[in-house]
Amino acid sequence: MEEKSKKELNRLYMSELVTVLVCGSLIYMLSDSSMGQLDIRLIIPGSILIFIILQSAGYWYYRYRLAENPGTDYPWVMPLFSIFKKTNRVLFFSYPIFCIYLLIVDQGMLFIPMNIFGLILYGFSILENINYFYYNVTIGNLRAKMPSDLAIELSNYEVTKGKKS
Repeated sequence: MEEKSKKELNRLYMSELVTVLVCGSLIYMLSDSSMGQLDIRLIIPGSILIFIILQSAGYWYYRYRLAENPGTDYPWVMPLFSIFKKTNRVLFFSYPIFCIYLLIVDQGMLFIPMNIFGLILYGFSILENINYFYYNVTIGNLRAKMPSDLAIELSNYEVTKGKKS
């Protein structure tokens, strides 16, 4: 796991929080411009994306706190991220189920341009989830499949779970 400076960790978690604000604002503006109300086709994938980005902000803040207070132990953090990882898997089924519902009940509501934005948000949320919980997803290492910092910490937690040190 690569060690990052306190300044870089601060920048990472703050940029994630700004990303949440920007993403939420864009979802609101896109919904507001289309039909004058928030659109569930954007709310579901947008909420998933925002939830995952907030998890990332929380992880970088946790790492920042560890760098700021080197001897401090936060035993509740890795179990929480383990739960988040499982919760994300369940959340990823909500949007396809909603799209199948629209396909069966009201196809006209499925095949509109607003749903394209929902699919884009859904794709970004999948990429963000992979980036945080599995592999670093960057242009330079697409083939390398380097595990992310959180993936390494979670695997260490899973190996030692239940074992007292």
